[in-house]
Amino acid sequence: MTTQQIGPWYKQPWLWFILAPLIATVLYSTVYITASIVTNDGVVLDEYTKKAKAFHADNSSIEAARTMGLYGDLKLDQLTGDVVVKLKSSNGNLLPSQLELVIGHPSRASLDILVSLRELQPGYYAGSLDKTLKGRKFLIIQPEGKAWQLRLEVEPPYDEQIFKLGSE
Repeated sequence: MTTQQIGPWYKQPWLWFILAPLIATVLYSTVYITASIVTNDGVVLDEYTKKAKAFHADNSSIEAARTMGLYGDLKLDQLTGDVVVKLKSSNGNLLPSQLELVIGHPSRASLDILVSLRELQPGYYAGSLDKTLKGRKFLIIQPEGKAWQLRLEVEPPYDEQIFKLGSE
């Protein structure tokens, strides 16, 4: 009979065969947990606040626009990048000299586009869009202070349409 000399535990191949998947699992889970904590998914376009297990949308700015009697038309020109807004108030409220147009992506805030609109003449606003729009979008027109908002969900084609904002 011959005696085999057994090496130290860390030189045994079956030990590493069994431990390798366990060590890999710990490493992968550490990487994924770190990535999920560090990365930011962004906020969805609507201003939602979590209350218990239900969600509540804050529509106070939309109601403010409805109270002011705001309505109008929005036209996008994809070729030139021009954005033209015609805005009116049925109650005779004074309109601001500048507006913001937020072209929102339905699920990723990092893909939202902000367009500054300046008043050319009373009720007529213009701005410039530097990106081509694809897919469904949310259009939000608001003053710089965000006192009110006009919202609309739109789908392509964007060039052949005049989008109605609010209600007369």
